[in-house]
Amino acid sequence: MVISEAYSWFLHRFGEESARTLMTFIDNLDGLQLFETSHDHHRKVKRMLDRMRGSKLTYVDASSLCFMEKYKIRKVWSTDHHLGLTGAEVFPR
Repeated sequence: MVISEAYSWFLHRFGEESARTLMTFIDNLDGLQLFETSHDHHRKVKRMLDRMRGSKLTYVDASSLCFMEKYKIRKVWSTDHHLGLTGAEVFPR
């Protein structure tokens, strides 16, 4: 899950205080690695959206799938089944 997506979802669903609490939690996760985007990443996301046409992916979903492919991420935590489209195991089940 992309951090901005998580924050936006919490902000919309639970309000600002919960969103800020989530960000504090994320900031304190050991081993968390944040990935930067670039024009090249944007091109790869557009290709992923074309590749997965009909799956109703958001840009953020496609971006996450691109990072998962690039860094060979095979297990993810997500509330969205789309992150399993390229074969990754999605938790919780």
